[in-house]
Amino acid sequence: MLRIAICDDDLPIKSEIESLLLDIMQDYCIKMDIDIFFDGKTLYQQIQSGTNFDIIYMDIEMNDVDGIQAARLIRAQNIPSILIYISAYETYFKQLFEVEPFHFISKPINVHLFYKYFMEAYKKLTSQLQFFTFSFHQRYTKVPISEIMYFESRGRTILIHTTTMKYRFLSKLDIIENYMLDNEIHFLRIHQSYLINPYHIRSITLSNIEMVDHSILSIGPKYQAQVRLQYLYIVEEL
Repeated sequence: MLRIAICDDDLPIKSEIESLLLDIMQDYCIKMDIDIFFDGKTLYQQIQSGTNFDIIYMDIEMNDVDGIQAARLIRAQNIPSILIYISAYETYFKQLFEVEPFHFISKPINVHLFYKYFMEAYKKLTSQLQFFTFSFHQRYTKVPISEIMYFESRGRTILIHTTTMKYRFLSKLDIIENYMLDNEIHFLRIHQSYLINPYHIRSITLSNIEMVDHSILSIGPKYQAQVRLQYLYIVEEL
C-alpha cells in the first residue's frame, strides 16, 4: 500500500489532488492511504512521529513552514520520499533543486501530467520494493530483499542477517513486519525477536526453523500453528 501525503493550504486544489488519486486508485487497483496537511510544519511533525510517506504532493507557498522549508527538513533526515510540487509559483525552480523534487506541476493542474507523473513515481517505488532501505548514523543502505534471511530484534536494535553479511539499525520488528504486510512481501513472524524470509528456510519443525546458513531459530509457542500454516501456503505458491 502506498502512503501518500497532500500538503496544500488551497482547499479546492487539495480536493482536486485527492479526487485524482482516488480515480487512479479505482482505475488501476492501486492501494493508497492518503493523509491531508495544510502546512509544512504539521507534515514534518507527522513524519517525525514515525510516518513514512512514499509520495508527497506539496505546494510551495504556505503559512508557517512553506513547501521548500518542509522539504529541507525532510531531506535533512535522509528521508527518500518522492516529492511532487504542485504550485503556481515557477520562480522557485532554483531553490527546488537542492531538495531533489521528482516533478513540478503548475496550477491549474494538467490531469494528463498528473497521471503521467504519478505512474512514473509508482514505477520507481515498485522497483524499489525489491530492496529494503534503512538508515543508521545518517547513512542510507539498500539491501536486496531476496538476500535477507531474517531480521532479529535486540532491544531497540534490529539486526539484518543476509546471505553475505549483517547490518544493524534502530527500529522495531513490528514496524518492519507491518511494512512487509502492507507491500505484500512474504516474511514470517516466528518469534517476538525474529521475522524471517521463508525462501531461506532449510527445514522446519514444530518448535524450530533451520535457515540455509544453518542458523537455528526458535518458534515462539504462540506463533507455532500460524507459522506452519503460513509456510505451507507460501510453499504452495512456489
